[in-house]
Amino acid sequence: MTSTIQTPEDKKIDLLIEAAIIKFKKAKRIAVENYCWTASDNKIANHSNLQMDANLYKWNSDTVKAIKYVLKEIGKL
Repeated sequence: MTSTIQTPEDKKIDLLIEAAIIKFKKAKRIAVENYCWTASDNKIANHSNLQMDANLYKWNSDTVKAIKYVLKEIGKL
C-alpha cells in the first residue's frame, strides 16, 4: 500500500477547488478538478485551452467560472 504525501501547494489547490465548487453551485466537480490539476504554467495556453475545452465539452458557465477562480488564485491564469 502506498500513501500520497500532499505538498502545501497541493493542499492549497484542493481547498481552492472545494471553495470554487461551493461558490459556483452548478460547476461540474470532475471538470474543475481535472482541468485545474493538469493546467500548465503557461497562462496564455490555459486561457485558450479553457475556451476550447468549455466549447468542446459544453461546460456550463459555473464550471468555467470555478476553473478560472482556481487558476487565478494559483497564478496560472
